[in-house]
Amino acid sequence: MTEIRKLRQNQEEPATEAGKFLAKRGHVVMKQFRGIGKVPCLYGNELVFSTLVFAIAQGTRGQRTFGLKIEHESDDGTEESCLVDFEELKELLLAIKHLLGIAKQHASERNDYTEFEYVTRDSLKVGFYQDTNGKQQVFFDVSPGGAMTFLGFDGLREIFEVIKKGREYLIELGAGVDETVSR
Repeated sequence: MTEIRKLRQNQEEPATEAGKFLAKRGHVVMKQFRGIGKVPCLYGNELVFSTLVFAIAQGTRGQRTFGLKIEHESDDGTEESCLVDFEELKELLLAIKHLLGIAKQHASERNDYTEFEYVTRDSLKVGFYQDTNGKQQVFFDVSPGGAMTFLGFDGLREIFEVIKKGREYLIELGAGVDETVSR
């Protein structure tokens, strides 16, 4: 019997605190979601953003974690999503802000095909590419190996605002307090 257990695949440890809460067993878990925005993408799909609060009660002790869920439906109808911990939201906002600056700086250049990207702990990938003709295109990937979505830079600015709004709401609920990120 113990030999059979050795054959079972080891499951990867979740990369985010929110993911670790979802993996807990033998506890009472509260999951609270609030839709905070949708951003249309090119080619007909959209990104959907929700805040999340997870709480676990075990005896007299409790824990909470906060974050953001980002999801979209791929062309084949598969729903894909990722989680971003509250602690990572500020870094994600700063990365988006930096990507917007890089895009503006490189807009008039003609070079080899180039990609600029930022990847979160749960493998959310946001960035843009610039082709040899100078054309730039934003990409957003919520699931490794899944369907990548494409947006214009106005869409990326919209994503920034939705994430910022979600982060501010989580602070109101008691998530870690630090300085706000502005445009």
